[in-house]
Amino acid sequence: MSSYHTQALIGADIFTVMGSIYAEVGRYDSAVQSGQSEQALQAAERAQEIINFAQSLRHINKAQKLEIKMFDNVFKQVIKKQQKSKLDDYLLPFAVAARKNQ
Repeated sequence: MSSYHTQALIGADIFTVMGSIYAEVGRYDSAVQSGQSEQALQAAERAQEIINFAQSLRHINKAQKLEIKMFDNVFKQVIKKQQKSKLDDYLLPFAVAARKNQ
């Protein structure tokens, strides 16, 4: 991931961080559905980079970091199985809240 993407998350709230993860998970799901394994892997790697970066953000509290970590564990299981995540219902509210907060 370029520093452009991580720089955009400096100062971001939990909704924006999770919304960014949602974007990459959506790309992952689309690639898996289309049989594009390389694109799926790249999207999963970008999601992982955002997850890791979020753990370094001081303004994201401990409970929020735990939420992100728990999501990470679930998403890693999905990636291992190379299947669609089915995590839209979980992630979409974060993206909607982030949009409303803009």
